[in-house]
Amino acid sequence: MERNLQLTALVMRVLGWGLIPALFALIFLYPHGFAWGIEAGTQWHPYLWMMLALYLAWCYLLVREAKNPAAAGLLFDFGIVSSILHALVMIVQTIMMWEHEMPHMWADIPLLFLIVIVLWRCHPKRTVSEPVSE
Repeated sequence: MERNLQLTALVMRVLGWGLIPALFALIFLYPHGFAWGIEAGTQWHPYLWMMLALYLAWCYLLVREAKNPAAAGLLFDFGIVSSILHALVMIVQTIMMWEHEMPHMWADIPLLFLIVIVLWRCHPKRTVSEPVSE
C-alpha cells in the first residue's frame, strides 16, 4: 500500500476508534459546548443519542474500511458533507433560535470543521493522485 494511502488508513482508524470516546468525554467535561439542549437543571436532549448513534455507525464503517482505504471515498464524502451541514444547521440555530447554545460556536462547531479539513486532506481520491515524496 502506498504511503499516502497508509496515512489515510491511519486517519480512518484514529477517527473510527477515537471519535466516540472523545465525544463522550467532551460531552461530560463541557456539556454546554458539546451537548445540545443543556440548560440549568435540564436533562440530556434526545437528539444527542441519535447523533451519537449516527457517528458510531460512521466510525464503525471507517474502521472496517481502513483495510482498503482506496475504496472508502464515499465514507469520506459522507463525513465531509454531513459535518458541514451539521455545523451550518447548528450555526443557524444558535444565532437565530437558541442563544443559550452559543458555547457550541467555540466547541463542537469548530471540531466539525476540523474533521472536514482532515477528511478532505486525507480523502483517498486526493491521496492516490498525489505523488509520494521521498
